[in-house]
Amino acid sequence: MTEKLFTRNFLLDTGACLCCTVNYFVLLITMVGFAESQFGASSAESGLAAGLYVIGGLVSRLTLGKYIELVGRKRMLILGLLFAFVMSFAYFFVTSLALLYLVRFVHGMAYGISSTGMSDIIAKIIPASRRGEGLGYYYLSITVASAIGPMLGLMLAADGDYGRVFSVGVVMYAVAAVLAVLMKVPEETLTEEQKKDARKFNLSNVLQLDALPLAITCMVFYFAYSGVLSFIASFTEGTSLAEVATYYYLAISAGTLISRLTTGRIYDRMGPNIIMIPGYIAFAVSMTVFATTSSAGLFLCAGFFMGYGISIIYSVCQAIVVTKSPPHRYGVTSSTFSAVNDLGTGLGPSVLGILIASVGFRDMYLCCVAISLVSLAMYWAVHGRKVRGILMKD
Repeated sequence: MTEKLFTRNFLLDTGACLCCTVNYFVLLITMVGFAESQFGASSAESGLAAGLYVIGGLVSRLTLGKYIELVGRKRMLILGLLFAFVMSFAYFFVTSLALLYLVRFVHGMAYGISSTGMSDIIAKIIPASRRGEGLGYYYLSITVASAIGPMLGLMLAADGDYGRVFSVGVVMYAVAAVLAVLMKVPEETLTEEQKKDARKFNLSNVLQLDALPLAITCMVFYFAYSGVLSFIASFTEGTSLAEVATYYYLAISAGTLISRLTTGRIYDRMGPNIIMIPGYIAFAVSMTVFATTSSAGLFLCAGFFMGYGISIIYSVCQAIVVTKSPPHRYGVTSSTFSAVNDLGTGLGPSVLGILIASVGFRDMYLCCVAISLVSLAMYWAVHGRKVRGILMKD
């Protein structure tokens, strides 16, 4: 008998993830423009403003992720959402670039706590036999958010009124907190030894070490993708692609949607390699087209296949590391994977912003193609080659 997937808690957690991620993309797509227009920031400085949010999330995941099972999954999630709700108001009072950096970092910490809590809960409530499929459906919330968020951000910031942009976070986190309160979350019953271990501060306690190889692989991949997330508006400004740039994330979301609906089941039945390798190839080819084309049709087509590849890399790598983790370490595993991945997304905008100043946008994006292929080689080295045949599970 097939275990039930779409439970009440699954839907509530997915809804909360949707709300948080919508705000994530709204801020990410507008933060470079906000820093440049309000404070005269350079590409590197504005990229840092975008990336510090993710770095804050990394710090909170690494330091607080291990407490999820100790404090309680639901309680930690609600605390994180309330923290993020309060920080959403702070943007209205930013008066300098330095203060913006601080707000972005602390808000990122709140987001890190919230997203880790949601990932931990979803890993617990999805049946193990349907984990690939379940995570694929869960991450549809990110797919939808990646379509809504950038479009909403670009529309709200079009006339330079960033107050409307910042209001989105207040609303989204309020709704997410209500959804979290309504959840009935299964909690772990820890032994005294496990509680004592959770309170310790050492490397193996803060990190799930066997999750690191795939987490670093995913980090390198998202470093490459972060250039699209942060600089698409600046890249297309003044070109024939400016008018369709708003719809690029719809194309990404369409590709991600198709991927989420199909590849999870393939992973559960046939293993990772049969979808991971095409996913990497789809991303590399589409990034090349993205960097070089002046055709609106090809530009949007590149977005579709980029979305197809992106969704595969993250969800499959996370499914693999969660499957290998003991249940009482799901929180640490989720925080380890997300934190290391966030390092790539956080460092990318600032590092790539410096690269843009030297080589320009198109060559920067072609460098990102090479970086994505490095990630493919890493995947094959740490996991892909160990799978028993390209069509077989571990």
